[in-house]
Amino acid sequence: MKAKEIIAKLLVYLCVIAITGLTVIVFLQVLTRTMNISFPGADELARLLVVWLTFLGSSLAIYEKMHLAVTFFVKRARPKLQKMIQFSVHLLTILFFGILVYYGFGLTMGAMSTTSSTLQLPMGLFYLAIPLSSLFSIYFIVTDMFRSTGEGEPTV
Repeated sequence: MKAKEIIAKLLVYLCVIAITGLTVIVFLQVLTRTMNISFPGADELARLLVVWLTFLGSSLAIYEKMHLAVTFFVKRARPKLQKMIQFSVHLLTILFFGILVYYGFGLTMGAMSTTSSTLQLPMGLFYLAIPLSSLFSIYFIVTDMFRSTGEGEPTV
């Protein structure tokens, strides 16, 4: 099994854990509030899981090629121009995720000294999802960058 598939499988497991934990937390929070009981920190933990689920899920969407792509004009171009456009889109996407990695790690390190209000978790845990998912996304884009589907569709 390739490293790419191992990383994707890990992302799937992490997303399943996050959505399961989120479901349990929100269900218990709704159930206990009907009995006038509240779990301190449940909202905070649910928010943390939503953040991680969103960012890891976006990396997984890039791996699965489930992202939004507008190919109306690209399909009408000559095949050589299509490849150049696809390559340019890949480079711009890598640049975007590279910026997210750079500033995301800066934000994460800066927020590690601050703690969340209820659970007292480092706020950097919330922000760490940004650079990590961006690194995964860059990896998936680069590994597919030189492959072509043969239909003029972007591979990433």
